[in-house]
Amino acid sequence: MAGIGFTLKKALGGRGALGRAGVYGAAAFVAAGPWLLTLLTMFLLLAWGRAFGVDQAGGDLFFATVTYAMIGSNLISSTAQFFLTRYLADALYVEAHERLLSAFTGVFAYTGLAALMFGGGLQALLPLPLTYKIWTVVLTVILTQLGLVMILLSAAKSYNAIARGFLLAVLVVAAGALLLAMFGTTVGITINVTSMVALFTVGQGVAMVRMGGVAVREFPGQLPALYGLWAQHKRYPELLGIGFFYAISLWLDNAMYWRSDAAVTVANSYWLAPAYDLAKFWTFLSFIPAFTVFAVSVETHFYVVFRRFYDAIESGQALAPIRLYEEDLRAESKAALWQMFKVQAFVALIAWVIAQQLIDRQPAEVDVFQWTILGSIPHMIWITTFLLLLYFDARKRALWSVVLAALSLLGGTYLALLLDWPTGSGYVVGCLLMAGIGIWLLNRQTERLLFYAFHDPNGRPRELPPAAIATPRQQQVGYPILHPFAAPHVADGEEGEG
Repeated sequence: MAGIGFTLKKALGGRGALGRAGVYGAAAFVAAGPWLLTLLTMFLLLAWGRAFGVDQAGGDLFFATVTYAMIGSNLISSTAQFFLTRYLADALYVEAHERLLSAFTGVFAYTGLAALMFGGGLQALLPLPLTYKIWTVVLTVILTQLGLVMILLSAAKSYNAIARGFLLAVLVVAAGALLLAMFGTTVGITINVTSMVALFTVGQGVAMVRMGGVAVREFPGQLPALYGLWAQHKRYPELLGIGFFYAISLWLDNAMYWRSDAAVTVANSYWLAPAYDLAKFWTFLSFIPAFTVFAVSVETHFYVVFRRFYDAIESGQALAPIRLYEEDLRAESKAALWQMFKVQAFVALIAWVIAQQLIDRQPAEVDVFQWTILGSIPHMIWITTFLLLLYFDARKRALWSVVLAALSLLGGTYLALLLDWPTGSGYVVGCLLMAGIGIWLLNRQTERLLFYAFHDPNGRPRELPPAAIATPRQQQVGYPILHPFAAPHVADGEEGEG
């Protein structure tokens, strides 16, 4: 998990203040660059459409369509994300690099089918033109696969390839918009909301193809039959649930406001709550500095202490120094939470002050944002506890954390709507509950670090991970078979790493 910070520090960290600034800037782009470039593409297309006669209703439809496609793709790709990442991490640890592409292509096929079914089922219910529906389904599938391609490239530390892919998408959309403006009428293409969705889909598709090509070149091996999904699920059954409920927790409160009095219906098809949605968007933007600091500073410092504790156990050191390293790791976990609190609280304060300057222009959105930016502080604390639980491989506790987080947001938002509290206050209540639950679960884990170093915190016997075991089909296509003597080293030595 600590690859980004270490990689950037190695590449840029030896150049004094300029080098440190470069590390943080690069980390910020890795954390949020693809998202921001995608949003830039959306806003360019909205401006382009309005310049050629697309009215406000058409612009709203385009925005709602992309929003729902992103949410649908996020639900599917996030469900597979932790599941796939664990397989990739295990394969890298046992140096079975030729199996990485196997895992990716299999999950790629399953998630693509799920996105096709989800997108097609949703669009079948909507009163929109058939061509528009087809482009929307294709967009949902592409966005789903983009999330998985980025995971594989991150495993290869090909961060430049990710950036170049999304930059290429922006250029392709800009070139396509220019060509349609110049020659669209000549070839009989009308510039409308369908054209906007088509251009956006093509741009994201080009990014996926570009990054997918890099991924295939980066990893050796053949393209085998579908990856053995059942073996991975049997070994790590919690990971699919973790991914699904994590994605749910991002959008559940928005969905509740979509069915409230604050909601509007776009083209008789999509529900949105404009003020709440925009305030949550600004709030998510405020997480970028915290994620950057986490990747560059908090995670790398934590990993050094984390690794020292488990290395001392693996090397058979005496109990006394191991106990000292255990206490250091416990203290470092608390320090990570405190640092993330300080960073997000500072960002929230700056964002609140800036928002006050916009209250005359967008009073409804700023009124909501004043609550959601406050909720971002406990939300960031919860995210940190969640990531640290994954570090300790406490998958059951991480699953409980995301399930209870979703229920907390559900309960907080429901309470706010029921009692007619200010819009956004339910997010604050839910996030406070989330943070409290996360801290409690993490504290339960760190109380018995030494015990869990020898006893699986998920209550299962230690065994070789699926990434180290070739299936019969993989053996037929020439995959290497790891000798069973590797099992004790992998299971006892590294099972504690998330």
